[in-house]
Amino acid sequence: IDDALRERERAVERVVQLTPRLTYNAGTILCDGTPMHNYAVDKLIELIDARLPCKPLINFLDKLIRNPSFRVVENLYEFLEYGKVPLTQEGNFVAYKAIRANWTDIHSGRFDNSIGASPRVARNQVDEDPDRTCSNGLHVCSFSYLPHFNHSNGHVVAVEVSPEDVVAIPRDYNNTKM
Repeated sequence: IDDALRERERAVERVVQLTPRLTYNAGTILCDGTPMHNYAVDKLIELIDARLPCKPLINFLDKLIRNPSFRVVENLYEFLEYGKVPLTQEGNFVAYKAIRANWTDIHSGRFDNSIGASPRVARNQVDEDPDRTCSNGLHVCSFSYLPHFNHSNGHVVAVEVSPEDVVAIPRDYNNTKM
C-alpha cells in the first residue's frame, strides 16, 4: 500500500505544473492561477485522473489560451473531437483542405498549399462571424466534410493548424468545417 500511495503522489507531482501557465490542482486546471472550465479542460482532467498520456492535449490547451476568441476557446476541442481530428505532440491539429491541382486554394487560387508552405492571412482580414460560412480567411475541414469538395477532383492536403490561429467555426456545418 505504501508503494502504491508513493507512486500516486509522484504521478500527481508530475502533472501539477503542466506548462508555465497551466497547473493541475485537485481536479482543477488553472491558467495563471484562474480555474478554467470548458470541454477540453474536462477531457484533460479525465486523462490526468486516469493516468493516461495527455501531453498533446496539454500543449493544445497552452496554445488555445493564446487565442483571443472566447468562442473558439470554448468550442474548438469539441469540433476536433466530433470530426475525429487528431492532435500532434506539439498541440496542433491535423485537418484537411481541398486544393487545385497546382496546390493553390480552390476559391481564389492565390494561396500556395504545397508541402512546406505556410499560407497566412492577417487576423483582422478573417471573418469571425460563425454565421457566414464561406467568407474571408483560410478554410480547413474534418475528413467527413471532404465529399462536399467533389469539384476539387480529389486534390486534398492534410494541414497542421495551431489552435491559437483559429478564427471561426461555422454553425451550419455540424462541426466539420472552420
